[in-house]
Amino acid sequence: MSVNKDIIIRVGLGVVLIVVFAKVVGPVIFEILKRKIPGAYNPENDIDGMIKRQKERLRSQYGLVGRQESVVLKETNESVSHAPSAPVTKEVETLYKETRWGGGDFAKGIKDEITKTYSYTLAETKVNAFILLSEKRKYLGYLSVENQKSLDAIKHYLSLLMLFLIMIEEIRNKEFNLIDRVAKKCHVDPMEFALALQLKVLFALSAKREMKEDRLYENKLTLHQYSEDTMKEATDLILKKEANLWAKGHSIFIEELSLLLTYADVLIPTPKVQHKKDIATAYTILKATPEMEMEEIKKIYKKMAMLKHPDKIGQLKLPKALEKKAILNFNHIQEAYDIISVERKK
Repeated sequence: MSVNKDIIIRVGLGVVLIVVFAKVVGPVIFEILKRKIPGAYNPENDIDGMIKRQKERLRSQYGLVGRQESVVLKETNESVSHAPSAPVTKEVETLYKETRWGGGDFAKGIKDEITKTYSYTLAETKVNAFILLSEKRKYLGYLSVENQKSLDAIKHYLSLLMLFLIMIEEIRNKEFNLIDRVAKKCHVDPMEFALALQLKVLFALSAKREMKEDRLYENKLTLHQYSEDTMKEATDLILKKEANLWAKGHSIFIEELSLLLTYADVLIPTPKVQHKKDIATAYTILKATPEMEMEEIKKIYKKMAMLKHPDKIGQLKLPKALEKKAILNFNHIQEAYDIISVERKK
């Protein structure tokens, strides 16, 4: 009987040792083996993790978020003063749910609308990433309940918002791609269009903070000087005011830019001749060439002078800072024509 007790005690101790080994030593050995065995599981190769990292890269690439490390901190610390007020409808919730599973027809619709309107192609994965960002930042909450129930309104709004954010990022990086295409459609110079967008952002910020006129009416791109948080604040302010207008379509967005395009046209600096014999700069200012007849150059000058004349500028009722710039540009045009006229009479 004593033998049986001894066996039972040994078996019991063995079981205890096996349990302790499995709980303490086992995981350590398992981790070592995972690293040594070829093809072993690696969190970096996990498909869910890869998809998540890809979405973050796409968002970052298209200016839809800041640095990945600070996204959570930024968005949890943001002020709620510009938070959307409209409740999210069931239609919007369904849209978000579909997007989490890979987009579908709606994301394709946004992609096709952008391609058709501006000949600018986006991958559906980028559109999906943007819609997920819209959910996180509650961008659709800026739409009225009525517009949230219309897929067409949501499509117009999100496609314009995505384009707007991409173009703002292009301005910040001073690398035009989409801006070139949209400006071409609007029949304006890309720099003029970029300055108009910059004015839109700065006007939104100036409504909440004091901004000097010289800072507001810059004739160069300055958005890169502002932080990601400031750009987010400006976007929220613009959406709060214009979201339901954007839901009506792309033409409304361009119409809303018309006054700012006029301002931007004034802002684009006209080169200044360095001296009375600076004939090369004079031709550049009038967008003429030495091969042109004087009558042809005269027509170009008259057309430019009519658009830039102080009387014409006065009718636009521009802010004082812009009016000064406009008159200075006209003087440069007048000076360039005078130099060419004197040169041709020799």
